[in-house]
Amino acid sequence: SNSFCTLLSVFPPSMAVGKNKRMSKGGKRGAKKKVVEPMLRKEWYDVVAPANFEKRQFAKTICNKTQGLKIAADNLRGRVYEVNQADLVNDAPTKDQAFRNVKFEVMEAAGRNLLTQFHSMSLTTDKIRSLLRKWCTLIEAPIEVKTADGYTLRLFVMAFTKKQKTQLSKNCYSKTRLEKWVRLRMTKIANQRLSKVSINDAVTMLMNDVLVDEMSKRCNAIVPLRDVKFSKVKVIRTPKFEMARLYDAHGDIPETKEGEAREVEEADEPAAEEKKE
Repeated sequence: SNSFCTLLSVFPPSMAVGKNKRMSKGGKRGAKKKVVEPMLRKEWYDVVAPANFEKRQFAKTICNKTQGLKIAADNLRGRVYEVNQADLVNDAPTKDQAFRNVKFEVMEAAGRNLLTQFHSMSLTTDKIRSLLRKWCTLIEAPIEVKTADGYTLRLFVMAFTKKQKTQLSKNCYSKTRLEKWVRLRMTKIANQRLSKVSINDAVTMLMNDVLVDEMSKRCNAIVPLRDVKFSKVKVIRTPKFEMARLYDAHGDIPETKEGEAREVEEADEPAAEEKKE
């Protein structure tokens, strides 16, 4: 009849269920695919600290190999790595070196070594919490200093008042005018000492507590202080990047520990499961 012919024209016999040859054999979906190990496309790099640190190669990182226009060095520049100060010394670290974290920023790749520069520094949270006590005044001073080679640092100094030896009162609060005087003297000391040195020498002075010891000694005449520390140090402005300056800051670059090729076992090809109707 006419209705039966109409149904055949809309649903031809070739479109019946179970008659599609590609679906019954699996087609492209069921074909075997070669599994490529992702690590074969990557390579390892050593992260190198500037020359003013004892332990230069302090970390390793991974990146995709250079392929065509995708250069590996472009993906590595700008990475920031955080490390504890105790991991940057060759000898056994002291307790004064374990509460400070240092960040480095990758500037350039030299072979398998990544040359970095100082990014920021901060105290650990547990150290800051251990300094807070009752019955005293916390004095904080933000200071901006420009080094001799053009780096602008922002220093966050924290200090606490302490009791005098002959004091009977249980608190040791300071007056506001004395706090302002302490901040002014701290700013003056930081500008006098850091404006004449390079960024590497400035970081060394900050990490070895040379600057805070002088601040504590000279500000004790105003008000007795304890635990003068840099809670945070940040680089807020840098000079124009120069490759020669970066290599001067690193001096003799240590030989990389990563070989040109690292053996990676290839993954076995899993057997493709054939679809059964």
